[in-house]
Amino acid sequence: MEQHRPKMKEFVDKLWANPVIQNVPLHKKENQILGFIRENQRNLQAAFEQPRFFPGLSWDDSLRLLLSELTDTILHAYDKRLVAGLGTSLSPEINGFFSGEGGVAVNLDSFRQWILALMRNKVMRDQYLPAVEAVHAKFFERYSREILERRKLIYIDIVRRDRLDMAPDSLGQYLGLVALLRPMSFFKFEKDPLQGQSLKDLEKNTRTFQSAFSEMQILLRDEIGNVPPTMLQHAFDSTRGVDENPDISGAARLVNILVNRASEYDPLQKQDRGAESPDKSWFSINRRTARYNGYDSRFLEELYLIAGEEGW
Repeated sequence: MEQHRPKMKEFVDKLWANPVIQNVPLHKKENQILGFIRENQRNLQAAFEQPRFFPGLSWDDSLRLLLSELTDTILHAYDKRLVAGLGTSLSPEINGFFSGEGGVAVNLDSFRQWILALMRNKVMRDQYLPAVEAVHAKFFERYSREILERRKLIYIDIVRRDRLDMAPDSLGQYLGLVALLRPMSFFKFEKDPLQGQSLKDLEKNTRTFQSAFSEMQILLRDEIGNVPPTMLQHAFDSTRGVDENPDISGAARLVNILVNRASEYDPLQKQDRGAESPDKSWFSINRRTARYNGYDSRFLEELYLIAGEEGW
């Protein structure tokens, strides 16, 4: 099958460069291509049997090779975004805040490689794409600056209650790291007795959850460096609804909202004359369904006002 890889790469490159999807946001291109493959399965199967494509290769093997090459293409594109979003070093200010928990001793290059390896799994990739988009689009830095300047409700929750009294850039970087750890809530453990289960699967079983949480800390420390328990807790809590979990941190509430905002982010979206700006419109719509989606409606209200005033 390997001898067919160059030809399949050429085919995937043409799919990726199709003008019809060139204006589709990167995190939605994969599903557009998968939809095309499903709709045209019969035609593709007949074409792949032709001598100029993959004669002698079964449809299942051809499809497996196609999906492998498509995944490689996606990861290559997202590697560039991770490099740009993660940067090369952590703010010393972040380490200072977590010195009592061993500091945030994360090797960013190892973290990037770890994320890319996990993104080979479609379930994990779907969790990571909006988180990477949020970091790459600088959502956390942008809103952190306004939140800290205005000193309103989100500021009280994050700075006074969570005690994350940092400079805007440091806070933005911290929240970005939390967002990139958030998908680990869905990571399936491979060792007994937790095999096949994730933190999300176990969240209602307090004793088993704490065991799994400790196991996740060990796993992360071995792979990327020390992740303080508080930071990992913020990441996990960002996947939980506010109404059922009223004690979760402000950092988790904000990360939850902005990662989900990024899942619908289109950097090429044009604003119609007289219409609300993209962020303002998204926050406005989600204010009405906050309870259903597990968001903090008060946070959405403040973010709505910020986006409106800044034209975002």
